[in-house]
Amino acid sequence: MAKKPLLVDGNNLFTIGFHGVRGYSHNGNSIGAIIHFMNTLRTFLLENNHDKIVVFWDGENSASKRKEIYPNYKANRLGRNLEDVESFEYQKIRVKQYLEEIFVRQYESIDSEADDLISYYCQISDEENITIFSADRDLSQLISEKVCLYLPDIKRYVKEGDSISFNGINVNIHNIVLYKILVGDKSDNISGINGFGNKTLLSLCPDFENRVYTLSEVKTKAEEILLIKQKKPLLNLISGENKSNISKDEFYDVAEKIINLKKPMINEEEKNEIESIYQETIDPNERGQKNLIRLMIEDGFFKYLPKTDNAWVEYIRPFIKLIRKEKKK
Repeated sequence: MAKKPLLVDGNNLFTIGFHGVRGYSHNGNSIGAIIHFMNTLRTFLLENNHDKIVVFWDGENSASKRKEIYPNYKANRLGRNLEDVESFEYQKIRVKQYLEEIFVRQYESIDSEADDLISYYCQISDEENITIFSADRDLSQLISEKVCLYLPDIKRYVKEGDSISFNGINVNIHNIVLYKILVGDKSDNISGINGFGNKTLLSLCPDFENRVYTLSEVKTKAEEILLIKQKKPLLNLISGENKSNISKDEFYDVAEKIINLKKPMINEEEKNEIESIYQETIDPNERGQKNLIRLMIEDGFFKYLPKTDNAWVEYIRPFIKLIRKEKKK
């Protein structure tokens, strides 16, 4: 039977809890992100019986590789105030400590994004049925017969053959890269073709939800229309005229590099680390449920569990099951 790993986009899940789960604190420290992260993993273990969990984190300079070739990449992201920065870092460190004790595999590389790390894991995985946990629609590029994506914001699994909503239209998962190249992506501050939006796209590709298109095919359709009527967005499409400062001749190559996750931007050292995470067993020494309970007590975790005699036992039971599975390896 194929193994069922859960690959978690760590920063994505953690940030959802950090901003969305308020009112949980202990000794003056917010713990909402910790509780949300652990509750989410616990729920997934209960409902899906995953064989292992791997959490990939964004590095401190995770956007740097893409910024080298596209300086505007994620330049629209707002910074946090000092109080939020301190709370964010404190809770993230604690989550990592919790994960170590329940035998969750983790990896973070200073100059890499979790998306690229997850992509490479999916490429090297054999005989596994992978679930990726992330609200980031970009990861839908990695969906295949052996990989599905769970979107926590809408509580939906996206699988091979499905479409996904992007800026108000449904897009075939195999058209995601093409869509972002042409239309852009405001969340990552990626600019598309000048004047090119959903309406123009659907005029050229009316079945964008159900069939796969190529850039050359879209250009050919645009050229056919231009023989009859001149339309500026279509001229821009042919020439590569874009909203950023990238030269028209380079635009399509640059956009494809920063968008296409099937060509992950990681180095050989990072590949070796991911291969180790995929292949090697976890050292059981000095980790386990006793340390997990100690961390939970330190953070005042138990005061937010149901007021029953066995609440803490029931809470950690799915984690103990994961620990036993890893120890058997």
